[in-house]
Amino acid sequence: MAKLDVVHGWDQVRDYLPKNYSALADEHGQVETKFGNAKIRDADTLLRYLLLHVGANLPLRQTVALMAEAGMPNLSPMRLHKKMCRAAPYLRALVTEMVDWSRAGASDQWGGYVFSAVDSTIICGPGATGIDARIHTKLRVSDVALTSVEVTDKRGGETLCRFDWAPGELAVADRGYCSVRGVSHVVNSGADVLVRYKLVGLPMVDANGDEVDVLSHARTLAREQTLDLDVCVPTEGRQIKGRLIIMRLPLDAEKRALKRAHAEKCAGNSARALEITGYVVLFTTATRSRLSAQRCLQAYRLRWQIELQFKRWKSLCSFDALPNMRDDTILAWLYGKVLLGVLLDRMAFTPTELSPPEDQGRLVVDLSSDVVRPVEANQHPLPTRHRRASSPRAA
Repeated sequence: MAKLDVVHGWDQVRDYLPKNYSALADEHGQVETKFGNAKIRDADTLLRYLLLHVGANLPLRQTVALMAEAGMPNLSPMRLHKKMCRAAPYLRALVTEMVDWSRAGASDQWGGYVFSAVDSTIICGPGATGIDARIHTKLRVSDVALTSVEVTDKRGGETLCRFDWAPGELAVADRGYCSVRGVSHVVNSGADVLVRYKLVGLPMVDANGDEVDVLSHARTLAREQTLDLDVCVPTEGRQIKGRLIIMRLPLDAEKRALKRAHAEKCAGNSARALEITGYVVLFTTATRSRLSAQRCLQAYRLRWQIELQFKRWKSLCSFDALPNMRDDTILAWLYGKVLLGVLLDRMAFTPTELSPPEDQGRLVVDLSSDVVRPVEANQHPLPTRHRRASSPRAA
């Protein structure tokens, strides 16, 4: 095995870290040297140990052995474990600094909005019977730039309140974020919201103050027809004005959605929960003058970019390869993984990045097929889902 190069390789990585990474280490008490025998005395040494341990999925004993062989201080496995136990706040601070790295994004394609999608992914360790942790992410879709990342334990739920919002932003999220509290948080910040509707969580009334029965309106639609209805969401002391957008799916798409709902046991497979799978139902506070119903449907489909981000991270950085089930190191491990993922994004960044780039200058919107081709700032269509052709089994 070639000897580990911790000098030249680290110099390249360090160029992509925040300029204040050493100051953040001091601020979080990661390199205190009040004891004369301290072997980790600076942020560079600490990060080399942590990123090798996390990035290569190495056991503690093998990590310290490799680093000692490369000429770094000879730590005990237990010392590195204790460093991991304390490292989560520092790694989180580094990630926060790095995802604030701004890139120019063209908002004129979306009514002047800064288009931000949010979602989370679950992490389960080996042999886990449930969720061990979640990674919550906010991504600016126009240039595929991360603007917020947070790692929580299994109790950290999906909510729009987890993120900061600014005037001019459009928060795009799936039905897990559809709640009065979350929508109020976004609107009170001066931003707008576009969220997939769910039957329980967002009560709405019409102009007369009568409760809106979403399914009653949906049943009046023909295949692929769209309804754009003015509604209000009652909250404490005010009503949030918005629009309910409903599109009835083509028959083949409805059958696939119904099949997924049965597999996922959607809402206990109640009759209403199964019926609504035949429609795309969105709630938005964006006005028609800024985003039409069709543009809202396209915008929601562009949310797939954040799913691609999770797939890249899990593929390149093995996010779901938790080394153990210890609660005291899971957060530090995942923040280390996120830090590596953001470093890779920075190193690989090229202008007009949307994964994967295809022919530019073409706008094709086919709401009745699996081919998703909405357009973002640089007019890059999204990738098509491929299905492997089934082959007949040998007799």
